[in-house]
Amino acid sequence: MANKGYILKGKVLDGTLNQPIEDGLVVTEGPHISWVGSAADLPAQFKAEEYEVIDLPGRSIMPGLVDAHTHISFGESRSEEENALYTPVEFRAIKAIYNANKVLQAGVTSAFDAATTYAVAQAVRDAIDSGMYPGPRYTVSGKQITNHQGLEDAFPSEMQFPPGQAAVLVKTKEDLVEAVRLQVKDGVDAIKVSGSNDNLITPDMADVSAFTLEELKIIADETHRLGKICSIHARSRVSSRDAALAGFDNIYHASYIDDEGIEACLKSGSVITPTLTLLVNLIEANQANAGASGSSAFQREVTAAQENLRKAHEAGVPIIAGSESGWSPVPYGQWHAREMEIFVKLLGMTPLQAIHSNTLAATRLLAPRYRDKVGKLEPGRYADILVVPGDPSKDITLLQRPSRFDYILQGGRPINRTPPEPRRRMWYERTKTFLSGLYVYDEEKSQGHFLPE
Repeated sequence: MANKGYILKGKVLDGTLNQPIEDGLVVTEGPHISWVGSAADLPAQFKAEEYEVIDLPGRSIMPGLVDAHTHISFGESRSEEENALYTPVEFRAIKAIYNANKVLQAGVTSAFDAATTYAVAQAVRDAIDSGMYPGPRYTVSGKQITNHQGLEDAFPSEMQFPPGQAAVLVKTKEDLVEAVRLQVKDGVDAIKVSGSNDNLITPDMADVSAFTLEELKIIADETHRLGKICSIHARSRVSSRDAALAGFDNIYHASYIDDEGIEACLKSGSVITPTLTLLVNLIEANQANAGASGSSAFQREVTAAQENLRKAHEAGVPIIAGSESGWSPVPYGQWHAREMEIFVKLLGMTPLQAIHSNTLAATRLLAPRYRDKVGKLEPGRYADILVVPGDPSKDITLLQRPSRFDYILQGGRPINRTPPEPRRRMWYERTKTFLSGLYVYDEEKSQGHFLPE
């Protein structure tokens, strides 16, 4: 007789802020969850022999992770130039499918893609949804809407705006509405706006918003009118505040948000997805010349975020976990659970709150077709489930070791855990650099030596 489903036994962390069920069970049938509760309360109908029982001592059962900040089209780019200028779009798309499998194998069963080059994210989403390739259930943004003060207009003004850039450049208020409508026509789930500049791009990121409050409201209103999610890259105090005042659903980063911005989030219902993993990884990599501003600028932002976002969390603003996988400091399949550890250490969350931020809480950024179907262990939702050794509600770092997970189920089926073969980087993917510094002549030693920039 074919398997009807699974009966998973262990400590159940259902994705909510409810206390775990110590001696719990999760029953799956086909792609869905049928029952969740205490082992002592299991209805007789689920005790039939056709269920496969998974009973491993010392295990926890929880929802698959929902990564709220990914860039599947970026391909682990090492620079803005590499991302915008190099690699043909056809190869980017194939590479993205390869990387999506690595994301899934890290326990990420659903994800939000925060900006794409070309329309690669839409293609990856559709290839996965149509059953062609394995990967997370994606909700995707199109290209970020930017102006000259936004993150993505970083190239010299005398050159053409790069067609491979993960953004569309707008110049008038009329452009804003057209950009939203065209992306919705092209099948995006969400609109993404580049609302501030970034220490990764410029050493003097100003405390301004790239767009006026009126312009942000035009974007948010048109996005919501068309039934889509509206999110924004906003690191500065002003951009964070104005995004909340304009009614954006999600604010990325918000490191310098102040009391006024926090109050605006509480009134508008905006959530914050800090994505501190990228900054923390850059600091730990210890490259003095990383990015435009160096690790000192990243450390200043993390310090500010620790104070400001802790206040936002304590005030009741929902804080969502995302990795920003896609850049070289955050390779696919390796850092998707680190944000939870950072939330515990820097923002004062409990491990259970951090797990909630990376599961059920993150579903508010997903498209309606998935929003009420994932992120929680509940009858009727998809059986996207992790079975992990130990208790992440006591040690949140356990979720950063996906190779040790006992099971990763997506739609009730164990995923293929075989790691993809390592790939070789093609010559056209690389930024064309001779040296990352100067090879200077030393007159006293009569020889050259390398001088890093």
